[in-house]
Amino acid sequence: MPERIDLFDAIDTQRGIRYFRPDPVPDELITRLLQAAIKAPSGGIRQGWSFIVIRDQETRRKIGALYRTGTRFEIRPDMTSQERRVYEAAQYLEDHIEDVPVLILACIQTDPGTTLPGSSIYPAVQNILLAARGLGLGSVLTTRQMRFEEELKQMLNIPEGVATAALLPIGFPAEGARYGPTRRRPLEEVAFSDRWGESWQHQASGQS
Repeated sequence: MPERIDLFDAIDTQRGIRYFRPDPVPDELITRLLQAAIKAPSGGIRQGWSFIVIRDQETRRKIGALYRTGTRFEIRPDMTSQERRVYEAAQYLEDHIEDVPVLILACIQTDPGTTLPGSSIYPAVQNILLAARGLGLGSVLTTRQMRFEEELKQMLNIPEGVATAALLPIGFPAEGARYGPTRRRPLEEVAFSDRWGESWQHQASGQS
């Protein structure tokens, strides 16, 4: 196992990795990601999640073929340089999805007879992303598989009443693909005190 890192180091430096080395990922690391996933909270403690680990080369090739039949990311003239880089990286990942050594498809029960909200899967997905960072692996949240969900469900024998929520590429980051720190909007723009619009201001006295 790689050396463990602090939880907040993982949070502060976890970012979307879209370029991967072809090196195989040891089973023990994949197992650790899945163990982290099932420790997440879920609506009503229903745990209606399922995870398909896809490593078979032919299956990944078929998924890649499906990706290439879908719409491509639109690079618009009004995009910032950062937005353009993100879209170009996302398109690169789609074009080379079968080259990623491991794909984890996160699924959630959607049977009308249950009250489990589909969003219950995303804490588990975030646990996978953070665990990947902690293990020196890269990943990114993608949902573009929903464009051809029925074909994917048929390919992977996913039953009715189960939806695909996210496809997570897993691998060691390629040379030049690096972790954070990430750039985000300032906290005072998005966090409010007591009511909307009253900016949260961290007090130097230590009050929080």
